[in-house]
Amino acid sequence: MIRLSYSLKLLLIATVISLLPVALGVSPLDYKGASVEAAEDDQKKKKKRRRTKLPSKKMQRILQTMVPMIEEEQWEAALLALQPVAVVDSKFTSTDRSKMYYYQGYIFFSQEKYGLAEGAYKNLMSEKDSTDQERLGALFSLSQLSYIAEDYRSAINYLLEWLELEELPSSDGYGLLAQAYYQLEDFQKSVEAIDTAINIQESQDIAIKVAVLDAEGNETGEMIETGETRKGVAKENHYLLKMALYSELKKDLEVLPIYEILVQHYPKKRYWTNLSGLYGQRDRQMDQMGALEAAYDDRLLDKQREFTALSQLLFMFENPRKAARVIEDGLNQGIVKKEEKTLKAAAQYWHASKELEKAKPYYEKAAIKSKEGELYIFLGQVHFSLDEFSEAENAIRQGIKKGKLKDEAAAFMLLGQINFENQKWESAITAFRKCIDVAEKQFDDKKKKQKEKKKRVQDQARKWVTYTEGEEERVEALKLKRKALGV
Repeated sequence: MIRLSYSLKLLLIATVISLLPVALGVSPLDYKGASVEAAEDDQKKKKKRRRTKLPSKKMQRILQTMVPMIEEEQWEAALLALQPVAVVDSKFTSTDRSKMYYYQGYIFFSQEKYGLAEGAYKNLMSEKDSTDQERLGALFSLSQLSYIAEDYRSAINYLLEWLELEELPSSDGYGLLAQAYYQLEDFQKSVEAIDTAINIQESQDIAIKVAVLDAEGNETGEMIETGETRKGVAKENHYLLKMALYSELKKDLEVLPIYEILVQHYPKKRYWTNLSGLYGQRDRQMDQMGALEAAYDDRLLDKQREFTALSQLLFMFENPRKAARVIEDGLNQGIVKKEEKTLKAAAQYWHASKELEKAKPYYEKAAIKSKEGELYIFLGQVHFSLDEFSEAENAIRQGIKKGKLKDEAAAFMLLGQINFENQKWESAITAFRKCIDVAEKQFDDKKKKQKEKKKRVQDQARKWVTYTEGEEERVEALKLKRKALGV
């Protein structure tokens, strides 16, 4: 069972702030409940509707002046415009006052003056001619204000009343209800509420839109519907809360599909890495690599273990070139430490990519840091492949000197071959003979496979000695012949 690695309390606070009227972009003029999403129950609640009365002409003129101020966030000017309505014994109606309280609540809420906002919304609820729309908006705002004040029981009561009255309850309402229950540690009710919130959002059919292009194929900035739809996606924090709740209740929850949704619609590093880990637990290494690779391509990785894990997976799936680029990128950024194992990995990945020039410096740096001589042998092999015989000989000798080789006999064999190619005949013969002697000590005659390998190695070394002696004679004879001919 996965637990979230960051503070759920911060998550919940962030979610509440995201539900505020200002952040939602809900104008008091447009408020029709928190959304037009359908709840799980398709049957609309049948309620007796309050008769809507129009504001007086004086109030209409005030609203015409004030609304542009709200849109420009000129809060103090908007409040000043509403002042005449609040005068005792004024001729403004209950409908006018309910409008005033609604806008006052909105303005105070937007200014984070939560105590004043609460008072305005409560006054609105007391007005006999307030509209259903205004009362629903006030109830929802009062639930938010109670939550912010950490009065979670009141927040729940307001929300339950709002849900009873609202014909089309929104996912936001159920989401806030789930959070309030969570704070009271009523996890079961919280699960029921968040599941409803997610179901509301996922059951929507969202119209697919595409950009309108001009005659030259450039986007005009307009979008048109294709006639096709896609299923809706729940809010990010709703998915996270659901996972946290199931963890609290010690209930099994298949979180992998949730993470697959999160990375697609809310791509963040922690979702990619968590998804990669889940794939790894299921032995889905190709998907594990793909998730990490997507995070890397979006420049989201920032830990050494992430770079090394991705490079290892890439190498395992026969992409050594990108494996080398990934580990090299981490080294260059300073995220991956320049230590023996990481430098060795970079060298081997470039080596496997046949990028020998790029492999050389990494082998050299890793060999210096190593307590064993093995990496010098690899470095010698690279130099040898590049026909850099002197450098190759020096690297092999350093490796032999440092010691702790996995196959010392093979190192002397390679040294002999390097000297042969460099026409250092005596040094080559010495190395081949040393190979024969080392093999005698290195392999155990009591173990059949080792005994057979020793024989093969020694036979090969003897053939090289014979071949080298013959080649030396041939080359020297050729030199004498050329000298006699004056060539």
